[in-house]
This record gives sequence, C-alpha cells and structure tokens, in this order.
Amino acid sequence: MKDFLIFLFFLFVSSSLWSLHALRKDYETVIQIPLKYENLPQGYVQSEKLPDKLRITITDRGTSLLNYRLGKSFFPISIDMSDYVDSKVAVTSTMKSLIQRHLNTGTQIVSIKPDSLIFKFHKLKYKKVPVKIIGKIDLERQYTLCDSIVVNPREVTIYAPENMLDTISFAYTEPVNFLHVKDTLSQKVNLVAMPNVEYSESEILVEVKTEMYTEKMLQVPIYVENLPDGLNLRIFPSYVDLSFYVGISRYEKVDASSFFVSVDYNDISGENRKLPIKLKGVPNRVFHIQLKQKNVDYLVEDKK
Repeated sequence: MKDFLIFLFFLFVSSSLWSLHALRKDYETVIQIPLKYENLPQGYVQSEKLPDKLRITITDRGTSLLNYRLGKSFFPISIDMSDYVDSKVAVTSTMKSLIQRHLNTGTQIVSIKPDSLIFKFHKLKYKKVPVKIIGKIDLERQYTLCDSIVVNPREVTIYAPENMLDTISFAYTEPVNFLHVKDTLSQKVNLVAMPNVEYSESEILVEVKTEMYTEKMLQVPIYVENLPDGLNLRIFPSYVDLSFYVGISRYEKVDASSFFVSVDYNDISGENRKLPIKLKGVPNRVFHIQLKQKNVDYLVEDKK
C-alpha cells in the first residue's frame, strides 16, 4: 500500500510538470465575441437577420487560452448601423483593433468569421397616426377627471413597408392598468412594437388630472320645439328639477344655461295628455344626470 501511494504521488507530480510544460507552448483556439447593433437610421429596416457573434481564431500560450476557456466573458462590440447605409458592408478585419482590446497582450488574431457583415436596408414609407391608449384607468371613489386625459404626443410618425402602412390606423400603447387614481398621474408608456415598423417616438406621456366631485341641483327651463305658427303651447311646469355630479373646480361654472331641455310639439297625440321631457344638451365633464320629472302637462292655444 505504501509503495502504491508513493507511486501515485510521483505520478501526480510528473503529470503536473508535464501539464505546466505543455501550457507554455502556443496553441490555437476559437472564441466568440457578441455583437451589438445600434443606431439603425430612422425610416429604414434591416430586412435580414445579422450575425449576433464573431468567431475569432486566436493563438497564444496554453496558459492564456485556458483563461478564455474557463469562462472569460466579453463585452459586445458595438456596430453603428448608420455608418453602413451607403456602403452596405462592414469588413470584420477592420475591427481587429476593437477585438484586440478584449484580448490579452500576447494573444494574436489568426482569423475572423464571418469576414463581412452584409446590411440590407429597406427604406420605409411613413405617415402620421393618432396614439390610442389601451388598458384601464380607474379613478378612486368620489373622484372625477378635471380635464381630458393628455397624451403627448397625440400623434406619431410611423415608418413601415407600403403594404403594411395602409393597414395601420393607430399607434397603440402597451396595456396600462392605472387603478385608484386620485392625484395627478404622469406616466411614460411604451408603444406596442410591430415587426418592420418604426415609430418617431418609442414612448408617450400619459397625464391624468383628477379632482373630487360633488352633487349639484338646478331648475332648468323647458323649451318648446317645432311649434307651428299661430299656436301657443303652455306646459306645466315650465321648468324641470335636475341633479348631476360635477368636479369641484367647475361647480360654480355650470348653471341652468349650460343645459338644454325641451319638449317637442310633434310628440302630441290624442291619446296622451303629457309630453316627454328630453335632455338634448349637456356641458362637458358632468355625469349621472337625473331629471326629477319625466313628463309635463300641456295646453295648446291659438295665438290672439
């Protein structure tokens, strides 16, 4: 047993010495460095998939190559696509200095594959379309909008192949879910990405302004429509009690003249001695409007 252990010890020592000697020699290996494509010119699309990595054949001592093999990570090499709108070709051998920055000083580059990157840009048509919010905006109880929901910008320019452009009417946001909103909300929202479609803006700003609301009651005069010449139409009562909810900032601004309530002479029939009241005009940002009466009595008279 003792002789066997001695044998193993010397075997380990000799193997280590052999490995150290072997690692001092030069070898070749292949590494991969990722690519990052940036600055695609607006109004263009790259019609074919580009390589996401460069395969680099390198030579160096085994000790250095072992470091690469044991998981050394590489930062991506950035490719500015706007530089190739005219030339269409990036020769990868011209990137040696960039690649060398990722490598040890003694590492030599033997070859780079692919030897070139082919850019196939396709110029897109464009038009302006309105932005449409998708999702849910839910206000806290006892709150209402004090202004229209603001979308900025309200329109964006879209770039797409002509056959696609004709089918696009809106630029939709990614789904939003704003719940229990009671303070002014200002949120940036991305537009839904579509293949081969570019936007002049990748995100838009949504602003929601709220305020508490309260109930208000008014007496609103009732007008008569379609009354023939030579006749009078007397109605009882001549006004209607009306209630509604309104934001606090607009409470004093909304009065009886803000509404248009009427009855129509053409609704008179021999069987019904009452006329239905119609609410035909309401101001902005009032809601839950209730008429306390639905009908009025009437009396038709000749003018004297």
